[in-house]
Amino acid sequence: MRKSHTITISGAGSTRVPALVGTFVEFRDRFPVSKFIFYDIDNERTSKTEAYIRLALKTYYSDAEVIFTTDEDLAYSKTDFVFCQMRVGKSEMRSYDEKIPLKYGLVGQETCGAGGFSYGMRSLTAMIDMVKKVRSYSAETWILNYTNPAAIVAYGLQKVFPEDKRILNLCDQPYSLMRSFAKILKVDQKELSARYFGLNHFGWFTALTNRQGKDVFVELKEYLINHEFKPYNAEQRAKSWLDTYVRVNKYMQYIDEYIPTTYIQYYFFQEEIVAESNPNYTRVDESFDTREKEVWDLCKRAEGKTDFKDLVLLNDSVFGNLMVEVAESIAYDLNEEFIVLVQNNGLIDNFEEDAIVEVAGTIGKDGPKGYPYGPIKTFYKGLMENQYAYERLTVEACLEGSYVKALQALSLNRAVNGLENAKAVLDDFIEVSHDYWKLK
Repeated sequence: MRKSHTITISGAGSTRVPALVGTFVEFRDRFPVSKFIFYDIDNERTSKTEAYIRLALKTYYSDAEVIFTTDEDLAYSKTDFVFCQMRVGKSEMRSYDEKIPLKYGLVGQETCGAGGFSYGMRSLTAMIDMVKKVRSYSAETWILNYTNPAAIVAYGLQKVFPEDKRILNLCDQPYSLMRSFAKILKVDQKELSARYFGLNHFGWFTALTNRQGKDVFVELKEYLINHEFKPYNAEQRAKSWLDTYVRVNKYMQYIDEYIPTTYIQYYFFQEEIVAESNPNYTRVDESFDTREKEVWDLCKRAEGKTDFKDLVLLNDSVFGNLMVEVAESIAYDLNEEFIVLVQNNGLIDNFEEDAIVEVAGTIGKDGPKGYPYGPIKTFYKGLMENQYAYERLTVEACLEGSYVKALQALSLNRAVNGLENAKAVLDDFIEVSHDYWKLK
């Protein structure tokens, strides 16, 4: 029997949490938990899902202690893992992140472009405070961070906590793409091993082999060139998400050397994306009317019930599986393969040493270890240098409160395009973000 753990879920009011609980249930033998602590600063949000979560755990995980709290001391004082997924400013601020850029004809996306800048400024400040609080109790607790934008948060945390080796930043997009590749190739995801490089939400798959070492990358590329790319769970996705996969096909009509992540679309097809966007109804609204409503309606039905009859146990086989598989690999030193976010330190040998790069690697008891990639070609290096400069300046603007660096960061971003646009969106974001960050 494997050792069991105390888990804190920070940002527990998220509608993703009920499905994460389902993943814990599925993994209970592989990653046993003795205590679940659900923490959020907003008791109103957690109250919408608490009845469902308590009933699910009572039904499927009855031996575990369950705590819901708004007390960060209780949340962080005695825990082995913090699963963190903050959305600072909640949906209200996400709406600004997506709609302010569209006002100026720019991509309105929550992690990329101007919206990603705004979200990153809020997230980094809150994450720094959270890490300090956790570390005031323990240097041993693992912080598994899923808070976006991961690139900005990861680089900022590295700057503030350079010696802390138990902060691990995660993104499920490469994991999700690997699952989609596996479905296309009709194999189990675990049978595939990738070669990959980039920055978070800004990377490329460059090779793929199966467990026997056979190259299946050419087969996958030929499929994507000749067939519409769909995620493994296409029937569950909204059209706006499906469009992001189709644009992988479009990118590969121009450059078919590697397979990009879906987020590359925001930096190459801005005009098309803006033209298709409704400035009054963006993905935050779509999410609220679909996935979030479905989760809240299900959770509402659990109120007052004493059994799980007529309810369904949610499960997120990407976000949830990634989080729990990573924790499992750390806890039992499995050194399983993932696409990891790590400081470069020569992994990409013609790129900045201190950049947080995304490469294939392993995760074990000492955290993530990236596989050395070697040099990258001029085209990709140029793109990444520009994106890295934007990320670095955003972090410096946040830490120093610098208006000039914020303006420089935004003007570099390929999805913003120039100083005039950068100043316009920055000034609008300052106006709505005064409760979260200030510049001088």
